[in-house]
Amino acid sequence: MDTDAQTNPFDDESHRFLVLANTEGAYSLWPDFAVVPAGWTAVFGPDERSKCLDHVEHHWADISPANGADDQRH
Repeated sequence: MDTDAQTNPFDDESHRFLVLANTEGAYSLWPDFAVVPAGWTAVFGPDERSKCLDHVEHHWADISPANGADDQRH
């Protein structure tokens, strides 16, 4: 295994992160150095990855889509 391989920036705990949210009520961890994508808003951070994960766990209780897409299958 190549020990010099780059770490995925989404997994690299040395970076600072943002917590993003979209209009569907979904959350995402996002590296602070990256541009926030369209449709998402920063709601926490920048902070350590672990603190951002804690924020998501505390605020995202229901991971179902807010638009009820799952309800349309029945």
